[in-house]
Amino acid sequence: MKYIDTKISSAHEARLIVRESEENFTAALDNALDTVIHGHIDRETSGCKIITLSGPTCSGKTTTANKLIRMITESGYHAVVMSIDDFFIDRARTNDINGEMPDYDSVKAIDLAEFGLCVKGLMEGKPTLIPHYDFVTGKRDSYAEYYPTRKDIFIFEGIQAVYPEVVRFLGSDFKSIFIHVDDDVTADGVLMRSDEIRLCRRLVRDYRFRNALPEFTLYLWENVRANERENIYPNAGNCHVYINSFLEYELFILAKNVLPLLETVSKDSPYRDEADEVAEKLRHFLNPHFDESMIPENSVFREFIG
Repeated sequence: MKYIDTKISSAHEARLIVRESEENFTAALDNALDTVIHGHIDRETSGCKIITLSGPTCSGKTTTANKLIRMITESGYHAVVMSIDDFFIDRARTNDINGEMPDYDSVKAIDLAEFGLCVKGLMEGKPTLIPHYDFVTGKRDSYAEYYPTRKDIFIFEGIQAVYPEVVRFLGSDFKSIFIHVDDDVTADGVLMRSDEIRLCRRLVRDYRFRNALPEFTLYLWENVRANERENIYPNAGNCHVYINSFLEYELFILAKNVLPLLETVSKDSPYRDEADEVAEKLRHFLNPHFDESMIPENSVFREFIG
């Protein structure tokens, strides 16, 4: 449990909180990634080198992957990020076409045959076709051919990177990273759970980058959380490194961004009560002294707000 003081009285104080939060997260991230990288590349392996990066939705996986790339490159190797999302089955081939809830989280959403074929090619050092999935159209729209080298380290990034059905294709000689929001927050007597913080992150991200209205994100959320409870957290226990991506200033920024989005949820929506509950908590974090311009361009938080 983390206590947040909402009584920030100046832009200077807000800026210091942002800077300290960023410095603490960067130091923790650097230490965790350094442990994984040098525990992996400083020894010889019989096949290609693989690092998996997983965590529940809106945990900061993309930023962590970018940091991994830089650190691997500085170590004299070549990092290749493989988003497991790119192996999604076209929505036209899934239950979405029948008007049911689209599945972006369970293992059923992944084309395991395509994924296994890709990993096999990389492990054998053969030219391999890597797919790309377009979230706007809901389809795999292209392929790029990749030629593996002995200097490659492959980063398989996605919530599904802890699923046994996915991991079985990776062999036994890989390292794993799990990133998530590991803090519930109290402020002014209000409890904001870690999953609610990620919901707020996702509301902004989906609206800005995935062409999704807030009501649609809320519609998906129950199934997202169910999948996390059933498949992600139970399978995360064997990961080598755990990273907490919560930033102490982020709820002040989220409040400004999420409250207007929640206001768009219609009064007769089945998600209106949930929207009102989250909105009531966020109002405690409305503070005029925090501004997005204070956030570094390379911050993990930029993943959600742009």
